[in-house]
Amino acid sequence: MIKELIELSPAEVLLLEDPKIKIDTLARVTFLDLLLKEVLEILPDPKATEEENKNPIIRIGKAYRTYQPLKHESIFVAIFSKDDTLQISLSNLLKAAFEKVKNSEEYKLKYVYTDERMKPYFKSNFFQRLLGVRVITEAGINAQKEITRELRRIKINASRKTKNAVEILLSIQGNIVLIPKIPTEVFEKIEKEKPNFKSANSTVLYGNLSYTSLYNHNVTKNQFDLISLNDTDFMPFIESIHGFEGASSDDGCGSDGGFSACAGCGGCGGCGGCGG
Repeated sequence: MIKELIELSPAEVLLLEDPKIKIDTLARVTFLDLLLKEVLEILPDPKATEEENKNPIIRIGKAYRTYQPLKHESIFVAIFSKDDTLQISLSNLLKAAFEKVKNSEEYKLKYVYTDERMKPYFKSNFFQRLLGVRVITEAGINAQKEITRELRRIKINASRKTKNAVEILLSIQGNIVLIPKIPTEVFEKIEKEKPNFKSANSTVLYGNLSYTSLYNHNVTKNQFDLISLNDTDFMPFIESIHGFEGASSDDGCGSDGGFSACAGCGGCGGCGGCGG
C-alpha cells in the first residue's frame, strides 16, 4: 500500500493525481470524508424525494467536538462553531464554506495544499513563488502514477473479493470515498472487522468510521454504492456564491497563481510558470 493513500486526505490525493482538478470534486470528497469520520452527518429524511436527497440537511456528528480539521476541511465545519445545534442544507453549507474562496485555484493553493503535508510533491522557484505557482516535482509525478495504479488495483481487488480486499479498504481510511462500488460481501466484512482493525501507520479508531453513512445497499447488483451526491450537484451551489469565479476562469495560470501539472523549470511554459 502506498503511503499517499494512508497519509493524505481524499482532496490531497486527487490534487496530487491531477493538479487541474476542479473545486466541485474536491468539495464533494472532502464532505464525504467528514461524513465517514462522523464530524458531520446527514439528517435522515425517509420521505425525501430524489431531488431533495441531493440537497440534504446537515448537522454536526458525534466526532465534531474532538476532530482537528485540516485547513481544507475547516471551512466545512466553521459555521457550526457559532452554533453547534445548527441544521443547514448542503447548498447553504457550501455557500458559507466557500464565500471567501475566489475560485478553484485559490482553494487548491491556499487550502488543500500545505507545505507540511505536500511539499515533496510540488516546488516553485523565486518567480513562481511571486506568482503563486506550484510545479509538480519528479517525486510528485512518480506518486501520481502510483496513486492511479493503486486505486485501479484496489477497485479490481474489491470487485473480485480478494483475500486482502477488506484490509486494504480499511487501511486507506477516508480515501475509500474514491471507491464508488463495494460488493456486499466485502462491505459486510468491513463493518464486522473495523472495530478490531489497527494500522501501524495510523492512530485512527476504525470502529468510529461510519461506512454506512456513505454507501447505500444496491440489492439488485449485490453491492454497496457511494451515496448519489455528484460533482455536478456541488458546482451550482458553489458558483451561485457572489464573486466566485466559475470553471471558465480556473485555468491555473491566472494572476492568482495555481498548479502546473508538468515538471520542469517553469512548468508548462518556462521560468515564469504556466504562461511562458
